[in-house]
Amino acid sequence: MTMRSWLRAGLFVLTFVHVATGIWTLFFPQSFYDDVPTVSDYPPFNEHLFRDFGAMNLAMAVVLGAAAVLLDRTLVLVALVSNLVWVVPHLVFHTAHPAGPLLVVGLAAIVAIPVVLLVLTRGASPAGERRQQSRR
Repeated sequence: MTMRSWLRAGLFVLTFVHVATGIWTLFFPQSFYDDVPTVSDYPPFNEHLFRDFGAMNLAMAVVLGAAAVLLDRTLVLVALVSNLVWVVPHLVFHTAHPAGPLLVVGLAAIVAIPVVLLVLTRGASPAGERRQQSRR
């Protein structure tokens, strides 16, 4: 696979994670609260907050999805950094508070993916990107 293929695949994985989380939380907030490990450890349930969280995840999915489709370097960088702004503090919270090891490993993967993708973008030259775009 080429660097662009890996980049696109990684962006689509992140997009899927945000779509799945967003739909679940926006449309089934009580289920998310009840069924996701550690979430109900912090009562009370707040439907408004969970629906906003779901909508935020879907908004993040739009940006990541657009970056995956367009592979515009600036958009890719903004999408990945925005994603890290969200997922790094989330991982830090769950690492500092009691959480199952599986949850921490899963969240660490969601941090590692954009970090690896950012490293991949460093290898892309703007001139090479312009040539690729002109071929589309």
